[in-house]
Amino acid sequence: MDWFWLIGFLALFLLAGAAYYFWQVLAAQTQDDFRAQQPRLRVTNLSAMHAGAILTLMPQLENVGRGVAHDCVLHLGGWEGSFAVKKMYPPGPRSQKHTASLVLGPETPLRVKPQSNGYLRVSYRDQWGLKYDCWYPVTQSPGSQPPFYNIHIDLEHPDINEPTLSFWEMRVLLRKSTLHE
Repeated sequence: MDWFWLIGFLALFLLAGAAYYFWQVLAAQTQDDFRAQQPRLRVTNLSAMHAGAILTLMPQLENVGRGVAHDCVLHLGGWEGSFAVKKMYPPGPRSQKHTASLVLGPETPLRVKPQSNGYLRVSYRDQWGLKYDCWYPVTQSPGSQPPFYNIHIDLEHPDINEPTLSFWEMRVLLRKSTLHE
């Protein structure tokens, strides 16, 4: 009688271990499939040009992910205006780098007033309408011309906000995308 209980517990333990293993494999595969369809829009290069009292920043946007980025907007805090692109494709034949021209004149608040929390923000959506944000810190330092500040944008340490979804939400979105294809 004791052997039957021991064999039953051992069988139950083995079944539970196998179910847990297959659940982990399925969850990892779902997460990999979902991440493979997400866009990753980043500022890959930044150049600046001085012309008298006017500073022009030219950040270059590129989609380094695998999904299409929709409704892309680039905004610099302390600068009036934004740069927008309807769609940015992942690396491939339709891929394209976009360069924005941010003209900072002598009256731009970012150049003449100290800012405590400067930022360069890139926001976009994926194919399901989920919102992504990438924030690059912007610092100021006194410039060679007294009323103006020099602008420094740290492209190496962005703060990235991506949606965090549960396993079931990812499965639903992946099924929607396979139905539309």
